[in-house]
Amino acid sequence: MYDKMSVLQQVLTDARKLATRLRDHDSSADSLLSQAQGMFKQVESMKEYCEEMNELNEAANNRPRSALIHSIQQENRHIRQLQQENKELRLALEEHQNVMELIMSKYRQQVAKLVTVNSKQAQPNTQEQAKLAAQIERISEMVAVMRKAASLGDDECEQQQRLITALATENKELPQWDGHSNSLYD
Repeated sequence: MYDKMSVLQQVLTDARKLATRLRDHDSSADSLLSQAQGMFKQVESMKEYCEEMNELNEAANNRPRSALIHSIQQENRHIRQLQQENKELRLALEEHQNVMELIMSKYRQQVAKLVTVNSKQAQPNTQEQAKLAAQIERISEMVAVMRKAASLGDDECEQQQRLITALATENKELPQWDGHSNSLYD
């Protein structure tokens, strides 16, 4: 029984070793397969490159060399024109930015001046406040005097109106004087 157990353990150990080796071989095979696929892609891209080069060479061989040189020179002139235009645009952009910076600095200065002027106007100094308070007090006193005068004037006017009304009433009650007799009560 002891032999059967040791043999069984030996078989299990060998099976584990074989499974580990199989996993290692499997990962090696995956690695080799991915490398082979990468090589295949490189070969395909080299074939495409060669085909494109052959097509370009055929197109170039069909054209005279002078025509190729002429087209390259035209492209070079066009590239130089674009580079010159690029420089001009860059300079115009820098000039525009400088002008905008100048405008913004002037704007900030004007806003700062406006803020200081407004704050000075909004907060008069204590001397101006004292003058303003004195003027308000004088105006208030003058308004009170005017109200009193108007009130007295109204009272006086009412008194005179009452007196006129009383005199008119009394005048109506008096006998008419015809101017011939010397006395009022003959």
